[in-house]
Amino acid sequence: MSSNILIRVPNHLGDCVMALPMISEAREAHPGSTVTILVPEHLSELFSKNPGVDDILTIPTKYVHGLMGMLRIRDIISPGDYDVGYVLPPSFGAASAFKLAGVKVRIGYIADGRRLLLSKPLPLPTPLNSEHRSTVYFDLLRRGAGVSIEYIEPKLLLDEQDNQRGMDLLEGYGVGKDDSYAVIAFQAVAESRRWGTDNYTALAQYLITAHDLKIALVGSSHDAKAGDEISEAVDSDSVANLAGKTSLRELAAICSRARLFIGNDSGPAHLAAAVGVPIIVLSGADAPKETSPISKQKKLVYLDELECISCRKNKCPLKGDEFMRCMKEITVEMVVDVVRGVVT
Repeated sequence: MSSNILIRVPNHLGDCVMALPMISEAREAHPGSTVTILVPEHLSELFSKNPGVDDILTIPTKYVHGLMGMLRIRDIISPGDYDVGYVLPPSFGAASAFKLAGVKVRIGYIADGRRLLLSKPLPLPTPLNSEHRSTVYFDLLRRGAGVSIEYIEPKLLLDEQDNQRGMDLLEGYGVGKDDSYAVIAFQAVAESRRWGTDNYTALAQYLITAHDLKIALVGSSHDAKAGDEISEAVDSDSVANLAGKTSLRELAAICSRARLFIGNDSGPAHLAAAVGVPIIVLSGADAPKETSPISKQKKLVYLDELECISCRKNKCPLKGDEFMRCMKEITVEMVVDVVRGVVT
Protein backbone atom coordinates (compact mmCIF):
# COMPACT_ATOMS: atom_id res chain seq x y z
CA MET A 1 0.00 0.00 0.00
CA SER A 2 1.40 3.40 -0.96
CA SER A 3 2.13 5.85 1.84
CA ASN A 4 3.39 9.34 2.36
CA ILE A 5 6.72 8.78 4.13
CA LEU A 6 8.66 11.37 6.14
CA ILE A 7 12.22 10.76 7.37
CA ARG A 8 13.82 13.07 9.92
CA VAL A 9 17.50 12.76 9.11
CA PRO A 10 20.35 13.30 11.62
CA ASN A 11 21.88 16.67 12.44
CA HIS A 12 25.49 16.03 11.44
CA LEU A 13 27.17 15.35 8.11
CA GLY A 14 28.78 12.04 9.07
CA ASP A 15 25.50 10.68 10.42
CA CYS A 16 23.65 11.84 7.30
CA VAL A 17 26.09 9.87 5.16
CA MET A 18 25.64 6.84 7.41
CA ALA A 19 21.87 7.21 6.96
CA LEU A 20 22.07 7.23 3.14
CA PRO A 21 21.38 3.46 2.77
CA MET A 22 18.23 3.75 4.89
CA ILE A 23 16.99 6.81 3.01
CA SER A 24 17.82 5.46 -0.44
CA GLU A 25 15.96 2.19 0.20
CA ALA A 26 12.88 3.63 1.93
CA ARG A 27 10.79 3.34 -1.23
CA GLU A 28 11.76 -0.32 -1.61
CA ALA A 29 10.52 -0.96 1.93
CA HIS A 30 7.33 0.98 1.16
CA PRO A 31 6.56 0.27 -2.53
CA GLY A 32 4.78 3.03 -4.40
CA SER A 33 5.29 5.53 -1.60
CA THR A 34 6.39 9.14 -1.72
CA VAL A 35 9.53 9.82 0.35
CA THR A 36 10.17 13.22 1.92
CA ILE A 37 13.14 14.01 4.13
CA LEU A 38 13.35 16.64 6.86
CA VAL A 39 16.91 17.93 7.16
CA PRO A 40 18.84 20.85 8.68
CA GLU A 41 19.19 23.37 5.85
CA HIS A 42 23.01 23.32 5.80
CA LEU A 43 22.93 19.58 5.01
CA SER A 44 20.11 19.54 2.46
CA GLU A 45 22.44 19.66 -0.55
CA LEU A 46 23.69 16.18 0.32
CA PHE A 47 20.31 14.74 -0.69
CA SER A 48 19.45 17.10 -3.55
CA LYS A 49 20.04 14.56 -6.33
CA ASN A 50 19.13 11.35 -4.51
CA PRO A 51 16.75 9.35 -6.75
CA GLY A 52 15.18 7.81 -3.65
CA VAL A 53 13.98 11.18 -2.35
CA ASP A 54 10.89 12.92 -3.76
CA ASP A 55 10.90 16.07 -1.66
CA ILE A 56 13.13 17.87 0.84
CA LEU A 57 11.94 19.97 3.78
CA THR A 58 14.62 22.08 5.44
CA ILE A 59 14.96 23.17 9.05
CA PRO A 60 16.49 26.63 9.56
CA THR A 61 19.69 26.32 11.59
CA LYS A 62 18.35 28.18 14.63
CA TYR A 63 15.40 25.77 14.87
CA VAL A 64 17.28 22.47 14.77
CA HIS A 65 17.23 22.17 18.59
CA GLY A 66 15.13 23.40 21.51
CA LEU A 67 11.48 24.05 22.31
CA MET A 68 11.06 26.73 19.67
CA GLY A 69 12.65 24.38 17.18
CA MET A 70 10.19 21.63 18.06
CA LEU A 71 7.26 23.98 17.42
CA ARG A 72 8.77 25.33 14.21
CA ILE A 73 9.36 21.81 12.88
CA ARG A 74 5.77 20.93 13.75
CA ASP A 75 4.64 23.82 11.56
CA ILE A 76 6.95 22.78 8.72
CA ILE A 77 5.64 19.21 8.51
CA SER A 78 1.97 19.60 9.54
CA PRO A 79 0.72 20.40 5.99
CA GLY A 80 2.17 17.16 4.63
CA ASP A 81 -0.36 14.71 6.12
CA TYR A 82 2.30 12.02 6.51
CA ASP A 83 1.30 8.40 7.00
CA VAL A 84 4.63 7.11 8.30
CA GLY A 85 7.49 8.98 9.94
CA TYR A 86 10.95 7.66 10.73
CA VAL A 87 12.77 9.61 13.45
CA LEU A 88 16.51 9.01 13.16
CA PRO A 89 17.82 11.50 15.76
CA PRO A 90 17.45 9.95 19.25
CA SER A 91 16.16 13.15 20.87
CA PHE A 92 12.87 13.80 22.66
CA GLY A 93 12.32 16.92 20.58
CA ALA A 94 12.58 15.14 17.24
CA ALA A 95 9.88 12.65 18.24
CA SER A 96 7.74 15.38 19.83
CA ALA A 97 7.56 17.38 16.61
CA PHE A 98 6.26 14.34 14.70
CA LYS A 99 3.64 13.71 17.40
CA LEU A 100 2.51 17.34 17.45
CA ALA A 101 2.32 17.46 13.64
CA GLY A 102 0.01 14.45 13.52
CA VAL A 103 2.29 12.01 11.70
CA LYS A 104 0.17 8.88 11.90
CA VAL A 105 2.78 6.16 12.44
CA ARG A 106 5.94 7.35 14.19
CA ILE A 107 8.88 4.93 14.16
CA GLY A 108 12.05 5.41 16.16
CA TYR A 109 14.37 3.91 18.71
CA ILE A 110 13.57 4.13 22.41
CA ALA A 111 15.77 6.87 23.86
CA ASP A 112 15.60 10.13 25.78
CA GLY A 113 12.28 9.30 27.48
CA ARG A 114 10.29 9.40 24.24
CA ARG A 115 8.69 5.94 24.15
CA LEU A 116 5.14 7.30 24.48
CA LEU A 117 5.69 9.76 21.63
CA LEU A 118 6.35 6.92 19.19
CA SER A 119 3.60 4.68 17.88
CA LYS A 120 6.21 2.05 17.04
CA PRO A 121 9.04 2.39 19.61
CA LEU A 122 11.88 -0.03 18.91
CA PRO A 123 14.64 -1.06 21.33
CA LEU A 124 18.21 -0.26 20.35
CA PRO A 125 20.53 -3.19 19.62
CA THR A 126 22.06 -4.78 22.68
CA PRO A 127 24.61 -4.35 23.98
CA LEU A 128 24.47 -0.64 23.23
CA ASN A 129 26.90 0.63 20.58
CA SER A 130 27.57 -2.93 19.44
CA GLU A 131 26.59 -2.31 15.80
CA HIS A 132 27.66 0.24 13.26
CA ARG A 133 25.37 3.26 13.25
CA SER A 134 24.70 2.94 9.53
CA THR A 135 23.22 -0.53 10.00
CA VAL A 136 21.30 0.68 13.06
CA TYR A 137 19.64 3.34 10.88
CA PHE A 138 18.98 0.75 8.19
CA ASP A 139 17.50 -1.70 10.66
CA LEU A 140 15.04 0.97 11.77
CA LEU A 141 13.65 0.83 8.23
CA ARG A 142 13.66 -2.96 8.08
CA ARG A 143 12.03 -3.40 11.47
CA GLY A 144 9.67 -0.46 11.09
CA ALA A 145 8.36 -1.62 7.72
CA GLY A 146 8.55 -5.32 8.62
CA VAL A 147 10.50 -6.21 5.50
CA SER A 148 13.72 -8.04 4.69
CA ILE A 149 15.85 -5.90 2.40
CA GLU A 150 19.58 -6.03 1.77
CA TYR A 151 21.83 -3.43 3.37
CA ILE A 152 23.93 -1.38 0.98
CA GLU A 153 26.96 0.68 1.91
CA PRO A 154 26.65 4.48 1.85
CA LYS A 155 27.16 5.82 -1.65
CA LEU A 156 26.85 9.39 -2.89
CA LEU A 157 26.16 9.78 -6.60
CA LEU A 158 27.71 12.78 -8.34
CA ASP A 159 26.79 14.08 -11.78
CA GLU A 160 28.74 15.98 -14.41
CA GLN A 161 27.76 19.34 -12.95
CA ASP A 162 29.02 18.36 -9.51
CA ASN A 163 32.33 17.18 -10.92
CA GLN A 164 32.79 20.27 -13.07
CA ARG A 165 32.15 22.59 -10.13
CA GLY A 166 34.71 20.68 -8.07
CA MET A 167 37.31 20.85 -10.85
CA ASP A 168 36.70 24.56 -11.40
CA LEU A 169 37.19 25.26 -7.70
CA LEU A 170 40.42 23.26 -7.58
CA GLU A 171 41.81 25.02 -10.64
CA GLY A 172 41.02 28.38 -9.05
CA TYR A 173 43.35 27.42 -6.21
CA GLY A 174 46.16 26.09 -8.40
CA VAL A 175 45.31 22.39 -8.67
CA GLY A 176 44.93 21.56 -12.36
CA LYS A 177 42.85 18.80 -13.89
CA ASP A 178 45.96 16.74 -14.61
CA ASP A 179 47.49 17.19 -11.14
CA SER A 180 47.50 14.36 -8.63
CA TYR A 181 46.51 15.49 -5.19
CA ALA A 182 45.61 14.33 -1.68
CA VAL A 183 42.72 15.70 0.36
CA ILE A 184 43.50 16.41 4.01
CA ALA A 185 40.73 17.20 6.52
CA PHE A 186 43.06 18.64 9.14
CA GLN A 187 40.55 19.58 11.82
CA ALA A 188 37.66 18.02 13.73
CA VAL A 189 34.76 19.56 15.61
CA ALA A 190 35.55 17.54 18.73
CA GLU A 191 38.80 18.65 20.36
CA SER A 192 39.58 15.06 21.34
CA ARG A 193 39.87 14.05 17.68
CA ARG A 194 42.42 16.68 16.60
CA TRP A 195 45.85 15.47 15.53
CA GLY A 196 47.30 18.99 15.35
CA THR A 197 48.41 21.40 12.65
CA ASP A 198 52.11 20.61 13.19
CA ASN A 199 51.52 16.96 12.37
CA TYR A 200 49.42 17.74 9.34
CA THR A 201 52.03 20.24 8.16
CA ALA A 202 54.73 17.57 8.30
CA LEU A 203 52.45 15.08 6.55
CA ALA A 204 51.61 17.55 3.78
CA GLN A 205 55.31 18.26 3.25
CA TYR A 206 56.01 14.54 2.96
CA LEU A 207 53.23 13.99 0.41
CA ILE A 208 54.52 16.88 -1.71
CA THR A 209 58.19 15.90 -1.67
CA ALA A 210 57.98 12.10 -1.64
CA HIS A 211 54.97 11.52 -3.89
CA ASP A 212 54.75 14.70 -5.96
CA LEU A 213 51.19 15.29 -4.79
CA LYS A 214 49.44 18.58 -4.38
CA ILE A 215 47.39 19.08 -1.22
CA ALA A 216 43.77 20.18 -0.89
CA LEU A 217 43.03 21.20 2.70
CA VAL A 218 39.31 20.95 3.47
CA GLY A 219 37.08 21.88 6.36
CA SER A 220 34.63 24.50 7.54
CA SER A 221 35.07 28.26 7.56
CA HIS A 222 36.07 27.95 11.22
CA ASP A 223 39.09 25.92 10.08
CA ALA A 224 40.34 28.40 7.48
CA LYS A 225 42.82 30.12 9.78
CA ALA A 226 44.43 26.83 10.80
CA GLY A 227 44.54 25.87 7.12
CA ASP A 228 46.43 29.07 6.37
CA GLU A 229 48.92 28.17 9.10
CA ILE A 230 49.58 24.79 7.46
CA SER A 231 49.88 26.31 4.01
CA GLU A 232 52.30 28.98 5.18
CA ALA A 233 54.39 26.49 7.16
CA VAL A 234 54.76 24.20 4.17
CA ASP A 235 55.73 27.28 2.13
CA SER A 236 54.69 25.73 -1.17
CA ASP A 237 52.29 26.62 -3.95
CA SER A 238 51.29 22.95 -3.88
CA VAL A 239 48.87 23.54 -0.98
CA ALA A 240 45.33 24.81 -1.61
CA ASN A 241 43.42 25.84 1.51
CA LEU A 242 39.77 25.17 0.61
CA ALA A 243 38.43 25.27 4.18
CA GLY A 244 35.13 27.10 4.12
CA LYS A 245 35.24 27.45 0.32
CA THR A 246 33.31 24.36 -0.78
CA SER A 247 29.71 23.27 -0.80
CA LEU A 248 29.02 19.68 0.26
CA ARG A 249 28.74 18.42 -3.28
CA GLU A 250 31.84 20.34 -4.38
CA LEU A 251 33.72 18.78 -1.48
CA ALA A 252 32.49 15.34 -2.48
CA ALA A 253 33.55 15.92 -6.10
CA ILE A 254 37.00 17.11 -5.01
CA CYS A 255 37.40 14.01 -2.83
CA SER A 256 36.27 11.71 -5.64
CA ARG A 257 39.20 12.72 -7.90
CA ALA A 258 41.88 12.54 -5.19
CA ARG A 259 44.58 9.90 -4.90
CA LEU A 260 43.66 9.57 -1.24
CA PHE A 261 41.92 11.24 1.69
CA ILE A 262 43.50 11.63 5.15
CA GLY A 263 41.74 12.88 8.25
CA ASN A 264 39.95 12.06 11.47
CA ASP A 265 36.60 10.28 11.85
CA SER A 266 34.60 13.28 10.67
CA GLY A 267 31.96 14.36 8.19
CA PRO A 268 34.45 14.87 5.32
CA ALA A 269 35.88 11.39 5.94
CA HIS A 270 32.42 9.85 5.59
CA LEU A 271 31.84 11.91 2.45
CA ALA A 272 35.14 10.73 0.96
CA ALA A 273 34.28 7.12 1.72
CA ALA A 274 30.87 7.52 0.05
CA VAL A 275 32.45 8.61 -3.25
CA GLY A 276 34.94 5.74 -3.33
CA VAL A 277 38.30 7.39 -2.66
CA PRO A 278 40.96 5.51 -0.63
CA ILE A 279 40.88 6.92 2.91
CA ILE A 280 43.21 6.93 5.89
CA VAL A 281 41.39 7.65 9.14
CA LEU A 282 43.12 8.70 12.35
CA SER A 283 40.93 7.36 15.13
CA GLY A 284 41.06 7.93 18.87
CA ALA A 285 38.15 9.07 21.05
CA ASP A 286 35.65 7.92 18.43
CA ALA A 287 34.46 4.31 18.22
CA PRO A 288 35.44 2.74 14.87
CA LYS A 289 33.06 -0.20 15.20
CA GLU A 290 30.19 2.23 15.63
CA THR A 291 30.92 5.32 13.57
CA SER A 292 34.00 4.89 11.37
CA PRO A 293 33.48 5.62 7.65
CA ILE A 294 32.46 2.51 5.74
CA SER A 295 34.85 1.71 2.93
CA LYS A 296 36.67 -1.27 1.50
CA GLN A 297 39.55 1.14 0.79
CA LYS A 298 39.96 2.37 4.36
CA LYS A 299 43.11 2.18 6.46
CA LEU A 300 42.67 2.89 10.16
CA VAL A 301 45.40 4.39 12.34
CA TYR A 302 44.26 3.47 15.83
CA LEU A 303 46.10 2.86 19.12
CA ASP A 304 43.81 0.11 20.37
CA GLU A 305 46.19 -0.85 23.18
CA LEU A 306 45.32 2.30 25.15
CA GLU A 307 42.93 1.73 28.05
CA CYS A 308 41.07 4.97 27.32
CA ILE A 309 40.69 4.41 23.59
CA SER A 310 37.23 5.02 22.09
CA CYS A 311 36.05 6.97 25.13
CA ARG A 312 33.53 8.85 22.90
CA LYS A 313 34.23 12.09 24.76
CA ASN A 314 34.49 15.34 22.81
CA LYS A 315 37.07 16.68 25.27
CA CYS A 316 39.75 14.51 26.81
CA PRO A 317 39.11 14.34 30.59
CA LEU A 318 42.64 13.18 31.40
CA LYS A 319 45.51 15.34 32.61
CA GLY A 320 49.28 15.49 32.33
CA ASP A 321 51.02 12.80 30.31
CA GLU A 322 47.74 10.94 29.85
CA PHE A 323 46.05 13.86 28.09
CA MET A 324 45.00 12.96 24.52
CA ARG A 325 47.45 10.10 24.18
CA CYS A 326 45.20 8.57 21.52
CA MET A 327 46.13 11.45 19.20
CA LYS A 328 49.54 12.53 20.53
CA GLU A 329 51.02 9.05 20.22
CA ILE A 330 50.05 8.72 16.55
CA THR A 331 53.29 9.84 14.94
CA VAL A 332 53.78 11.28 11.49
CA GLU A 333 55.93 8.24 10.73
CA MET A 334 53.01 5.91 11.52
CA VAL A 335 50.78 7.72 9.06
CA VAL A 336 53.54 7.88 6.45
CA ASP A 337 53.93 4.10 6.67
CA VAL A 338 50.24 3.70 5.90
CA VAL A 339 50.44 6.23 3.05
CA ARG A 340 53.24 4.24 1.42
CA GLY A 341 50.92 1.24 1.22
CA VAL A 342 48.21 3.29 -0.47
CA VAL A 343 50.17 5.55 -2.81
CA THR A 344 52.52 3.39 -4.85
